[in-house]
Amino acid sequence: MVPAMVVASVARLATVAPPDDPLGPSGQDPEAVRDTACKLVSARPGTCSPSTPRPPNRRWNLDLSVLSLLLWIILVAGVVALLYLLVRALLRRTGKAPKRRRRSGDDSDSDVLETDAVAVDRSREPTNWRAEAERHRAAGRYRDSLRCRYRALVGDLARRGLIDEIPGRTTGEERAQLRRVVPSASSPFDSAADLFDGAWYGHADVAVDDDDRFQLLERDVLAVSAGDRR
Repeated sequence: MVPAMVVASVARLATVAPPDDPLGPSGQDPEAVRDTACKLVSARPGTCSPSTPRPPNRRWNLDLSVLSLLLWIILVAGVVALLYLLVRALLRRTGKAPKRRRRSGDDSDSDVLETDAVAVDRSREPTNWRAEAERHRAAGRYRDSLRCRYRALVGDLARRGLIDEIPGRTTGEERAQLRRVVPSASSPFDSAADLFDGAWYGHADVAVDDDDRFQLLERDVLAVSAGDRR
Protein backbone atom coordinates (compact mmCIF):
# COMPACT_ATOMS: atom_id res chain seq x y z
CA MET A 1 0.00 0.00 0.00
CA VAL A 2 3.01 2.41 0.42
CA PRO A 3 3.50 2.95 -3.36
CA ALA A 4 -0.18 3.87 -3.72
CA MET A 5 0.18 6.46 -0.97
CA VAL A 6 3.29 7.83 -2.67
CA VAL A 7 1.42 8.21 -5.95
CA ALA A 8 -1.43 10.06 -4.23
CA SER A 9 1.00 12.36 -2.39
CA VAL A 10 2.90 13.17 -5.54
CA ALA A 11 -0.33 13.98 -7.33
CA ARG A 12 -1.39 16.41 -4.59
CA LEU A 13 2.02 18.08 -4.49
CA ALA A 14 1.81 18.66 -8.23
CA THR A 15 -1.21 20.94 -7.76
CA VAL A 16 -0.06 22.82 -4.65
CA ALA A 17 2.80 25.32 -4.81
CA PRO A 18 5.38 25.51 -2.04
CA PRO A 19 4.65 28.18 0.57
CA ASP A 20 7.58 30.44 -0.43
CA ASP A 21 7.25 29.91 -4.19
CA PRO A 22 6.74 33.35 -5.74
CA LEU A 23 5.58 31.86 -9.00
CA GLY A 24 2.31 30.49 -7.59
CA PRO A 25 0.62 27.19 -8.49
CA SER A 26 2.32 24.86 -10.93
CA GLY A 27 0.84 24.35 -14.36
CA GLN A 28 1.68 20.63 -14.54
CA ASP A 29 -1.09 18.15 -15.37
CA PRO A 30 -1.93 16.02 -12.30
CA GLU A 31 -2.76 12.99 -14.47
CA ALA A 32 0.64 13.18 -16.15
CA VAL A 33 2.31 13.35 -12.76
CA ARG A 34 0.29 10.35 -11.60
CA ASP A 35 1.31 8.36 -14.69
CA THR A 36 4.95 9.22 -14.06
CA ALA A 37 4.66 8.11 -10.44
CA CYS A 38 3.03 4.85 -11.51
CA LYS A 39 5.94 4.14 -13.80
CA LEU A 40 8.35 4.71 -10.92
CA VAL A 41 6.62 2.14 -8.74
CA SER A 42 5.65 -0.27 -11.53
CA ALA A 43 7.82 -2.94 -9.92
CA ARG A 44 4.96 -3.49 -7.44
CA PRO A 45 2.09 -5.10 -9.40
CA GLY A 46 -1.40 -4.05 -8.59
CA THR A 47 -0.49 -0.56 -7.39
CA CYS A 48 -2.18 1.42 -10.14
CA SER A 49 -4.54 -1.27 -11.50
CA PRO A 50 -6.87 -3.74 -9.78
CA SER A 51 -5.55 -7.25 -9.23
CA THR A 52 -6.75 -10.09 -11.46
CA PRO A 53 -9.50 -12.12 -9.72
CA ARG A 54 -8.60 -15.69 -8.74
CA PRO A 55 -10.37 -18.49 -10.58
CA PRO A 56 -13.03 -20.45 -8.61
CA ASN A 57 -12.01 -23.52 -6.65
CA ARG A 58 -12.77 -26.35 -9.06
CA ARG A 59 -11.74 -29.01 -6.55
CA TRP A 60 -14.58 -28.02 -4.21
CA ASN A 61 -17.07 -28.19 -7.08
CA LEU A 62 -15.77 -31.66 -7.98
CA ASP A 63 -16.21 -32.85 -4.38
CA LEU A 64 -19.83 -31.65 -4.38
CA SER A 65 -20.52 -33.51 -7.65
CA VAL A 66 -19.11 -36.77 -6.27
CA LEU A 67 -21.13 -36.43 -3.06
CA SER A 68 -24.31 -35.77 -5.04
CA LEU A 69 -23.68 -38.87 -7.19
CA LEU A 70 -23.17 -41.04 -4.10
CA LEU A 71 -26.41 -39.78 -2.58
CA TRP A 72 -28.30 -40.62 -5.77
CA ILE A 73 -26.79 -44.13 -5.85
CA ILE A 74 -27.83 -44.72 -2.23
CA LEU A 75 -31.34 -43.46 -2.94
CA VAL A 76 -31.77 -45.69 -6.01
CA ALA A 77 -30.42 -48.73 -4.13
CA GLY A 78 -32.88 -48.09 -1.30
CA VAL A 79 -35.82 -47.86 -3.70
CA VAL A 80 -34.80 -51.10 -5.45
CA ALA A 81 -34.46 -52.94 -2.14
CA LEU A 82 -37.87 -51.70 -1.00
CA LEU A 83 -39.50 -52.84 -4.24
CA TYR A 84 -37.86 -56.26 -3.89
CA LEU A 85 -39.21 -56.69 -0.36
CA LEU A 86 -42.70 -55.59 -1.42
CA VAL A 87 -42.79 -58.02 -4.37
CA ARG A 88 -41.49 -60.84 -2.23
CA ALA A 89 -44.10 -60.18 0.45
CA LEU A 90 -46.84 -60.06 -2.18
CA LEU A 91 -45.75 -63.36 -3.73
CA ARG A 92 -45.60 -65.00 -0.32
CA ARG A 93 -49.03 -63.63 0.49
CA THR A 94 -50.53 -65.12 -2.66
CA GLY A 95 -48.72 -68.43 -2.24
CA LYS A 96 -46.61 -67.97 -5.38
CA ALA A 97 -43.29 -67.43 -3.66
CA PRO A 98 -40.54 -69.91 -4.59
CA LYS A 99 -40.33 -72.79 -2.16
CA ARG A 100 -37.22 -73.59 -0.22
CA ARG A 101 -35.72 -77.00 -0.92
CA ARG A 102 -33.62 -78.76 1.67
CA ARG A 103 -30.26 -79.88 0.37
CA SER A 104 -28.97 -83.34 1.10
CA GLY A 105 -26.95 -83.40 4.29
CA ASP A 106 -28.27 -80.00 5.36
CA ASP A 107 -28.48 -79.89 9.16
CA SER A 108 -29.76 -76.32 9.39
CA ASP A 109 -32.74 -75.29 11.50
CA SER A 110 -34.95 -74.75 8.45
CA ASP A 111 -37.88 -77.16 8.72
CA VAL A 112 -39.85 -76.00 5.68
CA LEU A 113 -38.97 -77.82 2.46
CA GLU A 114 -40.49 -78.44 -0.92
CA THR A 115 -42.26 -81.73 -1.52
CA ASP A 116 -44.33 -82.29 -4.65
CA ALA A 117 -44.21 -78.54 -5.38
CA VAL A 118 -45.69 -77.55 -1.99
CA ALA A 119 -44.08 -76.39 1.24
CA VAL A 120 -44.11 -78.83 4.13
CA ASP A 121 -43.34 -77.82 7.71
CA ARG A 122 -41.27 -80.63 9.23
CA SER A 123 -40.93 -78.92 12.59
CA ARG A 124 -43.98 -80.87 13.76
CA GLU A 125 -45.81 -83.82 12.24
CA PRO A 126 -49.61 -84.21 12.06
CA THR A 127 -49.49 -87.09 14.54
CA ASN A 128 -47.94 -84.79 17.11
CA TRP A 129 -50.65 -82.18 16.52
CA ARG A 130 -53.38 -84.80 17.00
CA ALA A 131 -51.77 -86.13 20.17
CA GLU A 132 -51.76 -82.60 21.59
CA ALA A 133 -55.38 -82.17 20.50
CA GLU A 134 -56.38 -85.24 22.49
CA ARG A 135 -54.65 -83.87 25.59
CA HIS A 136 -56.54 -80.58 25.26
CA ARG A 137 -59.81 -82.43 24.71
CA ALA A 138 -59.29 -84.55 27.82
CA ALA A 139 -58.70 -81.35 29.81
CA GLY A 140 -61.82 -79.67 28.38
CA ARG A 141 -59.85 -77.17 26.29
CA TYR A 142 -61.84 -77.71 23.10
CA ARG A 143 -60.75 -74.47 21.50
CA ASP A 144 -57.09 -75.50 21.70
CA SER A 145 -58.00 -79.00 20.59
CA LEU A 146 -59.70 -77.68 17.47
CA ARG A 147 -56.69 -75.53 16.64
CA CYS A 148 -54.35 -78.52 16.82
CA ARG A 149 -56.65 -80.64 14.67
CA TYR A 150 -56.74 -77.97 11.97
CA ARG A 151 -52.94 -77.83 11.93
CA ALA A 152 -52.85 -81.62 11.61
CA LEU A 153 -55.29 -81.53 8.69
CA VAL A 154 -53.25 -78.93 6.83
CA GLY A 155 -50.11 -80.97 7.49
CA ASP A 156 -51.70 -84.11 5.99
CA LEU A 157 -52.82 -82.22 2.89
CA ALA A 158 -49.34 -80.74 2.47
CA ARG A 159 -47.72 -84.17 2.67
CA ARG A 160 -50.05 -85.27 -0.13
CA GLY A 161 -48.78 -82.39 -2.24
CA LEU A 162 -52.10 -80.51 -2.23
CA ILE A 163 -51.58 -77.25 -0.28
CA ASP A 164 -48.68 -75.38 1.25
CA GLU A 165 -48.07 -75.76 4.97
CA ILE A 166 -46.65 -72.38 5.93
CA PRO A 167 -46.97 -71.18 9.55
CA GLY A 168 -48.93 -67.94 9.69
CA ARG A 169 -50.74 -68.53 6.42
CA THR A 170 -54.44 -67.63 6.41
CA THR A 171 -57.24 -70.15 5.98
CA GLY A 172 -58.46 -68.13 2.99
CA GLU A 173 -55.24 -68.84 1.12
CA GLU A 174 -55.44 -72.53 2.01
CA ARG A 175 -59.09 -72.73 0.93
CA ALA A 176 -58.34 -71.13 -2.42
CA GLN A 177 -55.38 -73.42 -3.07
CA LEU A 178 -57.30 -76.62 -2.23
CA ARG A 179 -60.25 -75.45 -4.32
CA ARG A 180 -57.97 -75.27 -7.37
CA VAL A 181 -56.38 -78.67 -6.76
CA VAL A 182 -59.23 -80.79 -5.37
CA PRO A 183 -62.56 -78.98 -5.85
CA SER A 184 -64.56 -81.91 -4.44
CA ALA A 185 -62.79 -81.58 -1.08
CA SER A 186 -63.40 -77.85 -0.92
CA SER A 187 -66.81 -77.99 0.78
CA PRO A 188 -65.85 -80.07 3.87
CA PHE A 189 -62.56 -78.22 4.14
CA ASP A 190 -64.34 -74.85 4.11
CA SER A 191 -66.62 -76.05 6.93
CA ALA A 192 -63.63 -77.23 8.96
CA ALA A 193 -61.87 -73.91 8.36
CA ASP A 194 -65.01 -72.06 9.47
CA LEU A 195 -64.96 -73.91 12.77
CA PHE A 196 -61.30 -73.09 13.24
CA ASP A 197 -61.73 -69.39 12.34
CA GLY A 198 -64.75 -69.00 14.60
CA ALA A 199 -62.99 -70.62 17.55
CA TRP A 200 -59.54 -69.12 17.13
CA TYR A 201 -60.22 -65.67 15.69
CA GLY A 202 -63.89 -65.13 16.45
CA HIS A 203 -63.53 -66.33 20.07
CA ALA A 204 -66.71 -68.39 19.70
CA ASP A 205 -67.59 -70.88 22.40
CA VAL A 206 -66.31 -74.34 21.50
CA ALA A 207 -67.85 -77.47 22.97
CA VAL A 208 -67.12 -81.16 22.63
CA ASP A 209 -69.71 -81.38 19.83
CA ASP A 210 -67.68 -78.88 17.78
CA ASP A 211 -64.59 -80.98 18.26
CA ASP A 212 -66.48 -84.10 17.16
CA ARG A 213 -67.86 -82.33 14.09
CA PHE A 214 -64.41 -81.13 13.09
CA GLN A 215 -63.10 -84.70 13.20
CA LEU A 216 -65.91 -85.85 10.87
CA LEU A 217 -65.12 -83.04 8.42
CA GLU A 218 -61.45 -83.87 8.64
CA ARG A 219 -62.10 -87.50 7.65
CA ASP A 220 -64.24 -86.37 4.71
CA VAL A 221 -61.54 -84.01 3.43
CA LEU A 222 -58.83 -86.64 3.62
CA ALA A 223 -61.01 -89.34 2.05
CA VAL A 224 -62.15 -87.17 -0.88
CA SER A 225 -58.71 -85.70 -1.51
CA ALA A 226 -57.17 -89.18 -1.60
CA GLY A 227 -59.52 -90.42 -4.31
CA ASP A 228 -60.11 -87.27 -6.36
CA ARG A 229 -56.85 -85.41 -6.76
CA ARG A 230 -56.78 -83.39 -9.94
